[in-house]
Amino acid sequence: MDRLPRWFDGPVWTSAFRAGCLGLVLADIWLGRPAPGLSGAHLVVLIGLVPASLAWLAHSHSGAIDHRVVLLVLAAGMVGGSLVTLTSPSTAALALPGVIALLAGGSLSMPEAAGVAACGLATFAAGSLAGAAAGFSLLGSCLVVIGGLFAGLWRRQYLVRAEQAELAATQTRLAEREHIRAEVLEERTRIAREIHDVLAHTLGGLVVQLDAADALLGDGGDPEGGRNLVAGARHLAVEGLDETRRAITALRTDPVALPEALAALAASEGSTQISNQVHGSPRQLPPEASLAVYRTAQEALANARKHAPGAPVAMNLSFGQHQTVLQVANDRPAGDAGGAPARPLAATGGGYGLDGLTERAELLGGTLRAGPDQQGCWTVELWIPA
Repeated sequence: MDRLPRWFDGPVWTSAFRAGCLGLVLADIWLGRPAPGLSGAHLVVLIGLVPASLAWLAHSHSGAIDHRVVLLVLAAGMVGGSLVTLTSPSTAALALPGVIALLAGGSLSMPEAAGVAACGLATFAAGSLAGAAAGFSLLGSCLVVIGGLFAGLWRRQYLVRAEQAELAATQTRLAEREHIRAEVLEERTRIAREIHDVLAHTLGGLVVQLDAADALLGDGGDPEGGRNLVAGARHLAVEGLDETRRAITALRTDPVALPEALAALAASEGSTQISNQVHGSPRQLPPEASLAVYRTAQEALANARKHAPGAPVAMNLSFGQHQTVLQVANDRPAGDAGGAPARPLAATGGGYGLDGLTERAELLGGTLRAGPDQQGCWTVELWIPA
């Protein structure tokens, strides 16, 4: 049987309190009649006090004693305390079997505790039949033992419930810590995704511009065009700073006004002819959903600028009843028969933009499709349930 906390177990001062209470009971018995001695009723009192006192004191160390020994000590103490009560009923001797019944109920199983109490009741009954000392009450003594037993059993259940409540509280705290840890990891992933999107878009555009400028300046035939491309690279760097600010704003859960944000994004693509249309009744989407739509449009326009520069782009945002759809389509360059534009600048950039956007869409329960449509246009389509 598992060891349970006991009523009198605890720090040193509780053990001292227990010893003090026993001392008061023994003092009252010693001063009563008959006092402990070596003959007759005096010897019965002395013999009964030894196991009763041992059970009272030794029980606080029962966790280090074999369970069967504890059971025997309590049973012997119950018989001894009952004998002292029968012999010296005018003293506080009845406290001995009462406390031992309490200890048994609080530390033993119910059948074992009932057995210890039965030892006391049987001793009371046998002594009453044999002739107890004047003043002994069989009913009162039995009630004290039974009351101690039920008090111990109640205390045992209380301690079990307290232990279970503490275990449940500990498990709740662990679950909360794991939940917080999961939220932190999710937020870190979200921040990493935003940093990747900002850097991949901006730095990829810078690589395109700088490669083109290097090609023009290396030939030595178009210094003015090279300067224009360098100016465009500076514009991309400034745009990257703005995107970083927008990402920080999104991380703080500030909502993105999609129609206005997409219009501003289309306007920033000065060298590309973009048709930007909104269908349905615009509404405010959750921050993550709004950012996913914006990032998809940003990546699609960047890919169109890189792989099909100058080609018209159609961007359509549709608000349905339970979903939002973004579609960005652009004509592929002439001579592109393989489905993916073959341009000198097509190899620039990291190439992970659409993969990251696909992951973002799946996290929101949506889908992202990129590829040629039936009309031969390169189409990026995002569907999210928001």
